[in-house]
Amino acid sequence: MPDTQQTRPTVRPKDKERHVVVSVRFPERLLQKVNAFAAVKDATANAVIREAVEEHIRTQVRTPEFQEASRAHIQRAQEQVAAVLDDEEAAAIAS
Repeated sequence: MPDTQQTRPTVRPKDKERHVVVSVRFPERLLQKVNAFAAVKDATANAVIREAVEEHIRTQVRTPEFQEASRAHIQRAQEQVAAVLDDEEAAAIAS
């Protein structure tokens, strides 16, 4: 039996960034608030959540706490890479 289910092709403007689907858990009450806010703003819950996350990141990256944490993160990453390189150099010398 042929598949009679029709699907719409996804049309994405070339200037739009590709969207990736993710799964996020929300407390029920918070999701109700998101949906109510979206309804009042005549928007989708997805749009409300994306805008909230973007605003949160924009705000947080400017804080001294984030700046300090990012410097510490970079330092740890550099130390980890240095440790890997040291291990590779030691292995090369041993062989």
